[in-house]
Amino acid sequence: MITSGTLKIWNGRWPMKSMMRRTTFREIKNTFGRFAAIMAIIALGVGFFSGLKMTKPDMMNTISNFLDKGNFYDLHLLSTLGYTDDDVDSFAGEKDVLYAEGGYSLDVLYKNQGENDRVLKTMSVPENINKLSLVDGRMPEKEDECVVDAKMDSIKIGDVIEVADDDAAEGEDSSTQDILKVKKFTVVGTVNSPLYINFERGTTTLGNGKIAGFVYVSPEAFDSECYTDVYVKFDRKFDMYADEYEDYIDDRMDEWESICKTSVLDRYKDILMAKGMTEDMVKDITLDDADGVNYYILGRETNIGYVCFESDSDIVNGVAKVFPVFFILVAVLVCMTTMNRMVEEQRSMIGMLKALGYGKAAIMGKYMIYSGTAAVVGCAGGYLIGTYVFPEVIWYAYHMMYIHVPLERTTDWTLVIGVLAASLLCTVGTTWFSCRYELSETAASLMRPKAPKPGKRVFLEHIPFIWKRLKFLRKVSVRNVFRYKKRFFMMIIGISGCTALLLTGFGINDSISGFADNQYGKIQVGDGVITLNTSIAGDREEDEHFRSLKDRLDEVTSCYDLVSESTWDLVRDGGVKSVNMVIMEEPEHVDRYMKFADKDGAKIEYPGKGEAVINTALAEQYDLKTGDVITVRDSEMKEIRVSVSGIFRNHVYNYVYISPETYEDQMGEAPQYKSVYFNLKEGADSHEISADLMGDAETASVTINKDMKNRISKMMESLNYIVIVVILSAGALAFIVLYNLTNINITERLREIATIKVLGFFKNETSAYVFRENRVLTTFGIAVGLVLGVFLHAFVIGQIKVDMVAFDTYIAPMSYVYSIVLTFVFNFLVNRVMSVKLDKINMAESLKSVE
Repeated sequence: MITSGTLKIWNGRWPMKSMMRRTTFREIKNTFGRFAAIMAIIALGVGFFSGLKMTKPDMMNTISNFLDKGNFYDLHLLSTLGYTDDDVDSFAGEKDVLYAEGGYSLDVLYKNQGENDRVLKTMSVPENINKLSLVDGRMPEKEDECVVDAKMDSIKIGDVIEVADDDAAEGEDSSTQDILKVKKFTVVGTVNSPLYINFERGTTTLGNGKIAGFVYVSPEAFDSECYTDVYVKFDRKFDMYADEYEDYIDDRMDEWESICKTSVLDRYKDILMAKGMTEDMVKDITLDDADGVNYYILGRETNIGYVCFESDSDIVNGVAKVFPVFFILVAVLVCMTTMNRMVEEQRSMIGMLKALGYGKAAIMGKYMIYSGTAAVVGCAGGYLIGTYVFPEVIWYAYHMMYIHVPLERTTDWTLVIGVLAASLLCTVGTTWFSCRYELSETAASLMRPKAPKPGKRVFLEHIPFIWKRLKFLRKVSVRNVFRYKKRFFMMIIGISGCTALLLTGFGINDSISGFADNQYGKIQVGDGVITLNTSIAGDREEDEHFRSLKDRLDEVTSCYDLVSESTWDLVRDGGVKSVNMVIMEEPEHVDRYMKFADKDGAKIEYPGKGEAVINTALAEQYDLKTGDVITVRDSEMKEIRVSVSGIFRNHVYNYVYISPETYEDQMGEAPQYKSVYFNLKEGADSHEISADLMGDAETASVTINKDMKNRISKMMESLNYIVIVVILSAGALAFIVLYNLTNINITERLREIATIKVLGFFKNETSAYVFRENRVLTTFGIAVGLVLGVFLHAFVIGQIKVDMVAFDTYIAPMSYVYSIVLTFVFNFLVNRVMSVKLDKINMAESLKSVE
């Protein structure tokens, strides 16, 4: 009882605001389970959303900083004549050049590396450009010391590596015995190099055709009068992969084309004069007169690791575009329901506070502080944990493909403010809206319980055949399920959202697992491709350049065919798209290397004259159908118009296949065949044969499809970790959602549950009565969630865009089973946890009348 004395003290020593704060924090303590549930669901939603959103920026920041610290090159200059110190000094004085540095590099076969000799790219330690990052040990201090690739586990610090004696016989023009002064090197350290940020090390004409790793030695270990490589670094800074950087390099290319041409020509003249020719004799010589003299200007786009990282990191970005948004929407929805229910439950308290003279703002503040505190703490914890755990786990997965360097995180304050605002909006905003509605009533009406909604017959009652056969408690459960429509829809939405997230997670795994095996086992069935130095336009038997290669091919392959393969542009209203234009010399042999089939598996015939077949990804991107006419254009702006005769299933690259007759009819000349598709004989070692074929003067390069398959498989393995994280997070969300909704269900039905306990229901019977409705609603939610999950999965797969890679939208039957079982498992666990709360319901207290 509040006396006048008490009221006086209250008004004097204990201000109303102070008392309200006390009751607020007392409310948090007394209902900590609900408070923790709100906090957890906000933390999980914010953590998942922020974690995935920050993964790509953190990864990009890590690699960008690594490349910046190492002064990653802008231009890589090569020449068949090499470059001298004078050339390097001249390059260093050009416009915008920060550094120009010459170096040595060559492929070297080393003895007894593993089971066989292995080829290691051997380079001089750089000083200013492409600087090494020491992982362990120290840098070389003597000519006979070296540091090695940190990813090569087979070579340890202290090991001695020795150059093989027979490397010159493996295809090199000049022996490494003459270039390297030292033949044995002691390993003193392991390093990472900006030139090799991913696992690929390249191919070679030596050994088995594959470079196993790299070695850096002192420049003094080389005995050469000219540099094999020159790297140029400009003094301009751009963001990684920025369009501005590409535009800048493109603008400088013409200038450097002239610079390099002049430098190479001067060196060629110097060599001729050194051989006895006079200055007058060489003054009119041009590079066109220099047989076999070439130079190359390469940008970063020729570095495999640099190029691959952009597309590989886009995988994470694709998932982060939509998945977290749906995830946080489910969390927000449930959070809103929880706060709305809480305010409704506290009607009597609100009425009492209003009767005691507290204003609307003070009363609202009590509940807004409650929900706001949960939101702020949950948001802060979720952001900190999510932005640490998710990028760390995914970056660890990327270690399979990329260098092992610590993740360097960034902070996106826009994201921080956004998730905090969203958290406060869904909690404080809902609380304000609910309180505003309740406070519109008088104190007297608020202190009285709401009149129960009038009972209505559910639809099953109109089906006597079913209704009459239900037991009494089953009838009660059916009425409760369908009578409380708000609870019904919130349970359905919450559970269906979680099931959809689980199904999408499993579906992503289904869409990517076996992706590489499918592409290079069922679609591209050829073993490899040879790119020739010169084109073949006539009869291959009469082509003198092809004869020597033909003999080798006859010996090591089971079949081979000439192919014209070049890059053209598909011209559409929305712009142009680069595609691989492929023309088989003998179209009837296409099944040896490529299986044309549509999405349903039906075979597609090779196109006839005036026709083309294209891949599904290209057709979907530009809304192309069979019968549509497309235009493709080459670099000389010559065009070919063809009708689409078929659309074939393909996952890697974009292809347009046409017949030789189509090309000759529209271009006025026969196709230039510069590629060879081949299949090896049974049991042949593809890399040894690749090295052998590279030894032919007519061969420019050899691509083994198995290597491409392995690279894509590794790229997909990194996505598996993302899938695991998604599934675990969706599972955690499902558990919290079910816990929250079940807690609300029990809290608002305390009198009903107490009544059935008074009527003599045993513990298991009480649990069955309450949780039977949960199981029914979970079943409905799962059914809706499976349908929703199919659409969400298709949308997410559509958002995972990797350049020139297309995924199947496929969900395996077992994924449906896993999603259903997991949702029921979470339901069972929640029921077990909440059964403790049922046991603690005090029958006498719960049945007390508000009056």
